[in-house]
Amino acid sequence: MKTSEPTLPSYPRSGYDMVTASELVGATPSGAYSWRPPSPPHIHVPQAPEDQKFVLPAYDDTSAQGADRAILKSVTEGDHVSVATRDWKYDWRRKAQPILSFLHLGPSSAARDITYIQTQGITMLLVIRDSRSANARLLSGEKIARQLGIEAAAIDVADYQELIAAFPRAIQTINNHLISEYRKHNPSGLRQGTKSRTPWGKVLVFCESGNERSAEVVAAYLMSMYRLDLIAAIQYIQTRRFCVAFDDSMKNLLLNYQQLLEARRSVAGATLTQTVLNGTNNGISQSKAKRGREEVEINDEGMDLDDADDEARFMGRTTFVPFT
Repeated sequence: MKTSEPTLPSYPRSGYDMVTASELVGATPSGAYSWRPPSPPHIHVPQAPEDQKFVLPAYDDTSAQGADRAILKSVTEGDHVSVATRDWKYDWRRKAQPILSFLHLGPSSAARDITYIQTQGITMLLVIRDSRSANARLLSGEKIARQLGIEAAAIDVADYQELIAAFPRAIQTINNHLISEYRKHNPSGLRQGTKSRTPWGKVLVFCESGNERSAEVVAAYLMSMYRLDLIAAIQYIQTRRFCVAFDDSMKNLLLNYQQLLEARRSVAGATLTQTVLNGTNNGISQSKAKRGREEVEINDEGMDLDDADDEARFMGRTTFVPFT
């Protein structure tokens, strides 16, 4: 007698076209799945109302000291007032615009516009470019600079993440040129009692489009020299060059730079306060002496970093259950 073989239950080969895993176990996902890493938080930069006036505060940078700081204070201060307007033409994106009286922003085509460079009195061409463009000897202002007898410089970065490390170098390049041009035209030093705000040097910062890397550097310059936050810096630039493009990654890069600037200013303020206190005590430092070995052992006894309270990181977080 022929017996039939037992039939085995059939299971779906794919959980996408037949039965999902959640239906097999009776669980319902609490949210939609995402197969990409989490995105950085969105930073909203509101568009400034038409005719809103932006006035830059006074120069306030802690990196320069002594005579250099006095020169930068004289050169960079001025009537930096900009008004938001809707009068923007598409063709203007191919030209450069003055963001400050001594700082212009534009695309690479503007760095080849000899008429613009001469009429505006540009004395330095500063390119912010990709490292691959530098290796291929592309996107450079050296040829035009040699032809016109002005200076040229370049800041090369491999990607946008390297920009935050290049910000101080780019800012220092701009300031060094302004100081050099001032001393060249005024070798006797700062003139006492003058109210002149005429800049001796002008820098054109450019990249391929004039809307991304170079705009990021100009925004960092405003944040460093005038203590603007990233939103105020972007809005001020947009009043002069409306076509600049700051995506979320670039905004978060500027946010990180803003936090670095705040930390640097806090350290500089604390150092200045300590210097003043030491001066009031006839130059004798009242700082606490280094702890001895016995004091360290007593104070640090029982401290366990593995059991440190970490509740502050989770305060304010809502409860999320992945499946119900």
